[in-house]
Amino acid sequence: MDLNDFLSDKGLSWRDHWIYHQDANGGRTGQAARFRFLPTHRDQMVFPWSMARMDNGEVAVAGVACDMTNWKGAPRQTVLAFSGDQGATWSDYVEVPDCESRPMMLVDLGHGELSFMTSFEAAGNCRYYSRDHGRTWTERVALATAPNGLQVSSEGNSLVDYDDGGKAVALAETGQTQNQRSDGHWNVCGCVRWSRDGGRSWDRFDWPDAWQWQDTHEGRQHDRGVGEGALVRAANGWIVAAMRTDMPIRYMPLRHDNFEGVAVSISKDDGATWSPLEFILGPGRHHMNLVRLPGGELVMTMIRRLDLADDRLASYRRGCDALISRDHGLTWDVDHMVVLDEFSALCTPREMPKNWRWYGTICGHLSSVAFDDGTVITTYGNYRNAGALILWKP
Repeated sequence: MDLNDFLSDKGLSWRDHWIYHQDANGGRTGQAARFRFLPTHRDQMVFPWSMARMDNGEVAVAGVACDMTNWKGAPRQTVLAFSGDQGATWSDYVEVPDCESRPMMLVDLGHGELSFMTSFEAAGNCRYYSRDHGRTWTERVALATAPNGLQVSSEGNSLVDYDDGGKAVALAETGQTQNQRSDGHWNVCGCVRWSRDGGRSWDRFDWPDAWQWQDTHEGRQHDRGVGEGALVRAANGWIVAAMRTDMPIRYMPLRHDNFEGVAVSISKDDGATWSPLEFILGPGRHHMNLVRLPGGELVMTMIRRLDLADDRLASYRRGCDALISRDHGLTWDVDHMVVLDEFSALCTPREMPKNWRWYGTICGHLSSVAFDDGTVITTYGNYRNAGALILWKP
């Protein structure tokens, strides 16, 4: 045995793991799965923000190599890695030149073209492009603001329609613009936009009225909205959107977006109109991703930043969960939620001690892709460790 092998994490791979299917009576049924962490890069942990399955059979994951306990002060580098064996092994990381932003909305555009967008950049967001399955990044396009002049923020996953040759012909994504209220708080305005050139420009931009909702608090009504989210085309052609909801007014004095939830809306006419919001999960779960399985079932994975029930802390468990729909997104089996990974925690080290709060962020962002055999790989940021990966079957 060569002890030098123990100096690197490159040889680490899947290990046994259990996921749990809940039932309506508070019980759980275990199911065998696999678990691992993403490898480190230059002695830094790598935290994932998006993932895509490419037309060459590989899975690409985009993340940031950084010290999560000192996000603003420590060096950061946007990186990608690639796996051809469903996540068992990963390539060396590719560094995206002059980029340290969170890589959102990673998408395979076909014929070797891969793209992602930056997030919450003070100078404005942009999209990066690769034409060799992510090995080099040769194009950077500044993203225009929304028609109302505000910057669009998108986190989740895009919908892509391909032609018969496997080239993307339409790209759609949900996002949000933000308006500041007179009391200093922010309202988010959920939007959906369409591109015919891989996200370089957007020729269709909508703020659906159906995505606005009213919250009543202390006898007053308040306008609320939805923001970032995920899109998927169901097997019957509908477009299903899962979006992160504004936090209820009663939580706003806490000034923390961990109290936002999940709502679903469906378009049966290719995005022309949308159904009223169906509130699926309350405060504490968000950062959704949507995939369609080969059998037509839809899988929604999401981060569990807080486990709340009836405005009370139900448990200290954080992590990520999944829901399944068998009717093209009309209903979601909340009673049989799948627990993909969980751990007990109070808050993240980067919010201690100055801004310590029990509801602080200790995990976040998530992405999933499905394989032809129905297996799903899900990655999420476990801020105490690194990028976690779960290989499982719904």
